[in-house]
Amino acid sequence: MVAIKTDGGQVGWRFGLRWVLLTAAGWVIGLPLGFVFVAVAGWIIGVHEDSDSIIFKLGLDNAAAFVCIVAVVSLMQWLALRRVVRRAGFWVPATIIGFTISSSIHSVVCYVWGYPDNLDHFLSTAVWAMAFVAGGILAGVLQHRILRRQVCHSAWWVPASAVGWGLSVIGLEIGSGIGRGKILSTMPFAQRLLTAFGNLIDVVGLASVLLGIVTGGTLIWLLRQPTQQMTDIASS
Repeated sequence: MVAIKTDGGQVGWRFGLRWVLLTAAGWVIGLPLGFVFVAVAGWIIGVHEDSDSIIFKLGLDNAAAFVCIVAVVSLMQWLALRRVVRRAGFWVPATIIGFTISSSIHSVVCYVWGYPDNLDHFLSTAVWAMAFVAGGILAGVLQHRILRRQVCHSAWWVPASAVGWGLSVIGLEIGSGIGRGKILSTMPFAQRLLTAFGNLIDVVGLASVLLGIVTGGTLIWLLRQPTQQMTDIASS
């Protein structure tokens, strides 16, 4: 496996397109899965949103949901990355570690200062964006350790990860305000299903595109500049 080749050619638009599409798929799958995970976990441990549990007071339910989302997104990205980067298995754990730390800190900060921890307000969106920037930095530092042995200038991945994840929150907020309409109980089941899927695409569409373009474009640039060792492997 060679770091500068994919599908028999130079890393380029095919890899970028695959990266963006898989990132979008990660958001589409991860968003509902995140909230299902929180609901199931709450049922297992016997707490619910109306309870006085410290979990909900601290907003750790939202933190867990977002960690689940980014875990699925990073898993889908790994499916594209494994074709072009050697030993990329730590990519997903690196993302989970980074965002678990940043989301937990975000929850404590919101609790102490009394900030809302949802995306219904400008302030909460800004705070979540900062949390995702921090998560992108932490994850990027860990992922940089994967890239640095194979590409030159791998340190640029850290700010790209931070910017991409930060912009994704802004895209998520814009998308959530678009909405295709409410799901009414009087709708036929098929129409309710299509409306729910349409709302989901509206919410995650811009978030996934922004994240995919920023990080995918950076990866293409980095992968076109392999280290001397990887160049020697490619030419052998």
